[in-house]
Amino acid sequence: MPDEAEILRQNEAFYAAFEAMDLDRMSRCWAGTEGDICVHPGWEFLVGWSSIRESWRAIFAGMGFVRIEIELVGLSVEGEVAWLSCVENMMTVARGQTAHSRVATTHVFRRREGRWLLAVHHGSPIAHSVSPGDAGPAN
Repeated sequence: MPDEAEILRQNEAFYAAFEAMDLDRMSRCWAGTEGDICVHPGWEFLVGWSSIRESWRAIFAGMGFVRIEIELVGLSVEGEVAWLSCVENMMTVARGQTAHSRVATTHVFRRREGRWLLAVHHGSPIAHSVSPGDAGPAN
C-alpha cells in the first residue's frame, strides 16, 4: 500500500523532528492550517497552526533531550484522510530532571497537494498499564 508507506514515513518524520527539537522540520510535517488541532498530554486544545507552532517552540526551548520509541497500534486510510494510533515511550530531560512516560497518541493526516500532512496530534498520558484480567484501580 503506497499511501500507508508514505503515512508511516511522514509519522517517522514527525518523531525525527520532535527528537531533534527542530521547529522547521516539525513545521514541514503539519498541514499548517487554522483547522489543525493539537493536544499535548495534560494541555488544553490548541487550534490553528500559529498556536500549535508556538507550543512546539516552547516545548523545544524547555527541553534538553528527548528520545521516543513508538509502538504502532493501528493505521487506517479512507480517501484523503488517514488516522494512526501509537504509544510513545518517551524519555525526556528538562531542567536537570529525567522523566520516562508513555503517551497514547492519535495522528490524523490529510492528503494535500499529493503529500500526507499532519492535521491532528492528540496525546494522552498513560498512567499505568492494565493487563487482561486486572481489576484496575480500586474504587
